[in-house]
Amino acid sequence: MSVNKSYLKIFFLLLISNNLYAADLVDVYNRAIQYNDDYRIIKNDKEISLQQYNQTAASIFPEINFQAGTRETTINRYIGPGDNTDFNTDNYSLTLQQPIFRLAFFDELAKSDAVIKKSEKYLILQKKRIALKATELYFRLISHTNNLREKKELLKLSEKKLSNAYKLHSNGSITKIEFLRFKSDVESSKIDRDIAQNEQENSRGDLYIFVGKKISDIHNVNTEIKIPNNQYKLSDVLNQATSKYEIIQMANYDLDISQNIFESNKAQHFPTIDLIASYDYSDITGGARFGANKRESSSVGLTMTLPIYQGGYQSAKVNESRYKLENAQIKYEQTLKILEKEIADKIAKYNIQRELVNNHREIYKLHDLKYISAKQGFRTGVYTDTELQQSKIELIKAKNRYVDSTLNFILLDLNIKQYTSQIGIDEIKEINSILIW
Repeated sequence: MSVNKSYLKIFFLLLISNNLYAADLVDVYNRAIQYNDDYRIIKNDKEISLQQYNQTAASIFPEINFQAGTRETTINRYIGPGDNTDFNTDNYSLTLQQPIFRLAFFDELAKSDAVIKKSEKYLILQKKRIALKATELYFRLISHTNNLREKKELLKLSEKKLSNAYKLHSNGSITKIEFLRFKSDVESSKIDRDIAQNEQENSRGDLYIFVGKKISDIHNVNTEIKIPNNQYKLSDVLNQATSKYEIIQMANYDLDISQNIFESNKAQHFPTIDLIASYDYSDITGGARFGANKRESSSVGLTMTLPIYQGGYQSAKVNESRYKLENAQIKYEQTLKILEKEIADKIAKYNIQRELVNNHREIYKLHDLKYISAKQGFRTGVYTDTELQQSKIELIKAKNRYVDSTLNFILLDLNIKQYTSQIGIDEIKEINSILIW
């Protein structure tokens, strides 16, 4: 029985090890690109738009149909000369219809082309969003992991202080109220640790949903991260964004689509001209009255169709598409306004965040020196172990603030880059390399 339990334990550990893994940012991004549901749907949408274009393009090619039929006729009652004889009829026909002039065709084709291009831009945009989201979620997990380490150290310190307080209370150096305060600090520290543990698990869960695989661990972040040194001007970023950012490009394509629909609806008032060619063959076989009758014919001609009256339907379609075109123009202008505010806000936060990084770096260096001094003081008996632990915690806090501010700065830089350039595996690798695991 014990042997079976051992095997089950080993199996369980192997199962966990297969589902959990330590990852870096590149791993997270690659898995998201492969398994993210939204990205897969958008890839399919792009293929759908291509097939819709092919359907539209097919309407300019000839349509050829073959039809065959046979019919047996039974004479139930016949008054006249000759015999009352049943007969068979075989029919064969081949028809060709070639569109010659359809003014709306080119507008419909242009619309389908714009839909394809819009879907391509949307796919690129989604890829950028995956890169940004993967970075954001991974950085959040780093932050919550660091915070959990900090809370664990605080709990250790509280427990150490409680242990000292117990000794002091035992010999009457402190009151019971003072002792209970130390005990209460331990309980509060445990709650803080549990909250931090829950936040870390939530971050891990969010990342799991995003990439489709659980992450057991992450590597420590280097404290000497080289931050980006980009200088952003609102006018420069905005000028590039109006031509390069996918949201603006998609709004442009929406404008083109609405324009093409409007022109296509107007074109429905014009005539269409088709070339019609046909070949027909029939064979009637019967008795004495009908004998054998074979017929063969062919024809070629042009057909023109001109809409005269449709109860105002087409005029209403034209008016509808005109208003939709106006809305597309309004939405395009609105998108530009929102974009300008968005970029201005991110650049302002970026500049402030740079100052925060520099400030937190100096504070971290200061606490690093204090901790070195505390360790030396502890060895010489100037500092107690509790004071040393307190100094260590202050260093951890300073380090976490510095790391968090640095990661936020990198994320802001990546957010601004999305407006002017591509964001993909190369940018992710660059970020991954500067973190230095």
